[in-house]
Amino acid sequence: MRYDNRNCYWMPHFQQFSTQDDMSPYPLFPYDLDDKRIDVWQYPLTHESPEARLLLNEEELKRADRYYFPKHRRRFTVARATLRLILGKYVNTDPRELIFATNAYGKPSLVNAPALQFNLSHSNDTALLAIGQTHPLGVDLEFFAARPYEGIGSHMFSPNENHALKNTPPSLKPLTFFHIWAQKEAFIKACGLGLSYPTQTFDVSPFPSTEDALWDPQHHIPWKITTFMPKPTCCAALCYHPSIQDIRFKSFDPPSR
Repeated sequence: MRYDNRNCYWMPHFQQFSTQDDMSPYPLFPYDLDDKRIDVWQYPLTHESPEARLLLNEEELKRADRYYFPKHRRRFTVARATLRLILGKYVNTDPRELIFATNAYGKPSLVNAPALQFNLSHSNDTALLAIGQTHPLGVDLEFFAARPYEGIGSHMFSPNENHALKNTPPSLKPLTFFHIWAQKEAFIKACGLGLSYPTQTFDVSPFPSTEDALWDPQHHIPWKITTFMPKPTCCAALCYHPSIQDIRFKSFDPPSR
């Protein structure tokens, strides 16, 4: 597995690409798909360009407008608009013409390119978008926040995970909790079942690592999970098929004009 860890706080060696160009942030990146590789994009949700809402369809605009606070509307709008811009590059399609569908549990897919696999996660003002080919994948990002850690864990975590969380020093409980939670979320998103999956039935590593094998006890298939920290005070996880050999990482600012 190849990685590159530049510009990251705790991260595997993701292979990093630059998209800086005088005319556009996009052309220099190779937007090719490969069933042995996953691309992970990180982008901020801090600024909404005047054109962002023009990229969204009617349903997305309604979803954005249901948010009461402006910052939540902005985050959703920028996350979806940038998702469309990036996916449009991979499938050589106008971002406004992309058509999305969801399964019974809410996992999205791209009707224009059914073999393309993608998953989006955002927390606070940062988004992660994972893109692959053929094999399902899931990504999750969680910034630390005060929670009843052990209370939530008693309903969502396995006995081994709850034991580790209970015995974690108070100062490290946020790291342990969100490290477990991000892995759980990435896994159930990759499976396509969301929170209908019985998350107490499988174990993930409660301690920071880079890459772990994971067994799906419901479907009896293997997965891999890579964990990383793209920014301070957060945890992220990527769940994917064991055949994946390459992960490319790109952190960039969407165009603001």
